[in-house]
Amino acid sequence: MECVEGGKAGRIRLTLIADYSAATLKEFVAANTVEGTTVLTDGLSSYKGMKGRKHLPKTVGLMAAHVLLPWIHRVFSNLKRLALGVYHGFRRRHVQAYLDELVFRWNRRRHYRSSFDMLFGIGLKTLPMDYWALIGRTSPNRAL
Repeated sequence: MECVEGGKAGRIRLTLIADYSAATLKEFVAANTVEGTTVLTDGLSSYKGMKGRKHLPKTVGLMAAHVLLPWIHRVFSNLKRLALGVYHGFRRRHVQAYLDELVFRWNRRRHYRSSFDMLFGIGLKTLPMDYWALIGRTSPNRAL
C-alpha cells in the first residue's frame, strides 16, 4: 500500500497476506489507513465496499501497469533490486523481513539524519548475535 500526495510517493506498508479475498484485503487496508482515505488500487473486485474509504480503481488492461500506477511499480522495482543486489535472491521464510526492510528504507528515503539516528539507536539497544541466533536455530558446530 502506498500514499501519494501531490504527485509524490509517500509512505508504504507491505505485508504477506494469506490470500486475495475481500476479507483479507479489507482487513489490511483498515489496519493501515484512517477513515476518509482514498485507496488507489488495480481494480481487483475484492477491494469493493471498503467502509470509510474512497476506492479509486484503475483497471490495468492493455496499458502497461507502470503508466497507470507508477509509484507502486517503483516500490516493487526497488524490492526486486534489493533481492538481486543485497541478498542475491529471497528465501521464502524471510520474505516478511525483506518487506520490512524495504518499508523502512522507503519511508525514510528523504530523511537521512533521522534514518541514521534510528539505526544507531537500534544498534545501541541490540545485543550482538551470530547468524544462527539471527535465524532462530542453534549452530551445528556449537559445543553443548
